[in-house]
Amino acid sequence: MVEQKQLKKGIGLLIATALVTGNMMGSGIFMLPATLSQKSGPGAIILAWVLTGIGSIFLALSFAKLGSKYPRTGGPYEFSRRAFGDFTGFLNAWLYWNGSWIGNVAVIIAIASYAGNLIPPIANNHVIGFVFTSAILWIFTGINIMGVRLAGKIQTAITIFEILLFLVFILVAAIHFQAGHLTPLFPSGRGANTISVAASSTLWAFIGLESATVAAGEIRNPEKNIRRSTIIGISIATVMYMAINVFAMGAMDPTHLAKSSAPISDILSEFLGSGIGSIITVAAIISILGTTVGWLLSTARIAFAAGEDGVFPSAFAKVHPKFQTPYMALIIGSVLANILLFMNYTKGFNAAFNFVTLLATLSYLPVYAMTAASEIMLMKKVEKKVNVLKFIKVAFVPLLGFIYAGWAIYGAGAQTVMYGFLLLLAGIPFYLYMNHKRASTQNYAEQNQEIHSAS
Repeated sequence: MVEQKQLKKGIGLLIATALVTGNMMGSGIFMLPATLSQKSGPGAIILAWVLTGIGSIFLALSFAKLGSKYPRTGGPYEFSRRAFGDFTGFLNAWLYWNGSWIGNVAVIIAIASYAGNLIPPIANNHVIGFVFTSAILWIFTGINIMGVRLAGKIQTAITIFEILLFLVFILVAAIHFQAGHLTPLFPSGRGANTISVAASSTLWAFIGLESATVAAGEIRNPEKNIRRSTIIGISIATVMYMAINVFAMGAMDPTHLAKSSAPISDILSEFLGSGIGSIITVAAIISILGTTVGWLLSTARIAFAAGEDGVFPSAFAKVHPKFQTPYMALIIGSVLANILLFMNYTKGFNAAFNFVTLLATLSYLPVYAMTAASEIMLMKKVEKKVNVLKFIKVAFVPLLGFIYAGWAIYGAGAQTVMYGFLLLLAGIPFYLYMNHKRASTQNYAEQNQEIHSAS
């Protein structure tokens, strides 16, 4: 493929796995134990993790299979384009790209929130806060431009650090685990009927499971390493998520856990001393910086692939001559993110920032559903003879993944679904323009060719 010749294959199995795990384990994990305890009881929380974990693994299997079969940069965009055509491919790219660069802003603001606990002016002064977040954005954009291997090594180191941090927490919480904190499993008002409410929080923890397929064009031995990194990455994240939450519920009284603003820090402070709080804050900042590296990488790759095929402007497909990275896709995404950061730190635009952030929250789930559907559709295109038994056998896992994605969309709530649909509609005029522009360019090229042939 064209972009595989242009983009440097600098990602091995370790970095690809770190990309998946690191992109999944973002800022939310530090708050999830408390957020979930506010909504549901221990039994509902555990079941929510089990359901979302199984559903996400079904989706990950579709990504792993398609990524190994079609190892081209762009992942979910490429799969849906092959299965359903350019328009569906564009919609996937549009939703994923917008959700990603807007999500990058939320991640960077989370860094500022934690940093503000250590350096108050970052939180209290809008100018300082804006300069700080802008600096984070452009430093890590620059790192991504300077090479995928450099960015990958940084994220790998941070992901390993993050896993070690959580293992320490799990060990401390396990030593002080009290089974009584988990009873009753289904307390009044927070019983089994709150599973879907808890799942609406846990499902977002699995966003990023597709990361290896998005950067497929830069992965060495992609036919094997995309599948391996996807399965290993989501397995690590799933086990860590469940262990962190179960041991957090056992280590702290449920009433205190629900009221905690920093549950992991509070639990470690209770058993290791109050001085640990600042260390955990620094560790959280380092962990989220790793997420920033990975998501900037993924955001640019989906836009690059769409630019290569002409469904996004060709500027997105420009590759740096020295570093062999999609530098224009990185720059464009970061410029938009910087504008949104400015809106966040401008008092009059706070409502607008909250609106567009909410608009992005549903972006990934339709992309996941279409990837599961794409696997079934591409099976039909590849397998010449299909009978009912073969269809059920081949389509069983992606069908379950599709059903799970649909359930997750339903659980996100009517308002969020509406905003996601509005974001999808907003992309259609953009696609129509690009489609007409591409057609006119092709017609012009054909006319010139006819003129030259005639002469």
